[in-house]
Amino acid sequence: MQDISFQNNGIRLDGTVYSPEITNELHPAVLFIPGWTSERKRSFQYAEKLKDMGYVCLLMDLRGHGTSEGDRKEFTNKEFLDDAIASYDYLIHLPGVDPTQISVVGSSFGGFLATQLTQTRAVKNLILRAPADYPNDVFTIQKKFFDGRSPEVMKFRNKQNYNAETYTLEAMNKFTGKVLIIESEKDDQVPHQTILNYIHAVPSQSQVTHVVIKDAPHSMKDGPFKNEVEKILLDWIRSEK
Repeated sequence: MQDISFQNNGIRLDGTVYSPEITNELHPAVLFIPGWTSERKRSFQYAEKLKDMGYVCLLMDLRGHGTSEGDRKEFTNKEFLDDAIASYDYLIHLPGVDPTQISVVGSSFGGFLATQLTQTRAVKNLILRAPADYPNDVFTIQKKFFDGRSPEVMKFRNKQNYNAETYTLEAMNKFTGKVLIIESEKDDQVPHQTILNYIHAVPSQSQVTHVVIKDAPHSMKDGPFKNEVEKILLDWIRSEK
């Protein structure tokens, strides 16, 4: 476990790397992108287990989150996507990383970013927990001017949206790798319709594994629900090796 930092367009981003013992062979790798107001340490539990399975993991704090620089409300979804892309580029240049074996884990807002990341970077597997979506017209608007829980955004998320209607679903429709979508049954921020929009956007339903965690809320603290996410995540990754 090693803390790292790098600059992205003048903003310092902080992260943590989990690596297996150094060997001469290349290792698969996983990039973790946290949700809105979340931070990298909330995924340490998963990265520790993946490291033991031989994966290099990079967990990042987006700008204005965790220990990274900035006021998160001053930035746009486009700038947060730039952070996700910069984090991917940092990961593939770490020692021992196989750049052809990259998986990305995104939670909520992080799932929104992870999906769009696949438009410009090679991703083998995409793991999305309670992935959010946003209208295209707020992509370049500072976060202080709109709220993911606003009635307008929630109305959008409860609507059946199609592949060409959002940047996220368009990216999902072009993705050719395997997808794991973990849904929380009692989610008050990402409704079931949003999950269905993601699933229906994937080119082939044989690419998708969809799991619903019974009684789980949107935001998860340490405990039974996160332990269930861990089991689902690790079992699925083992099955896709």
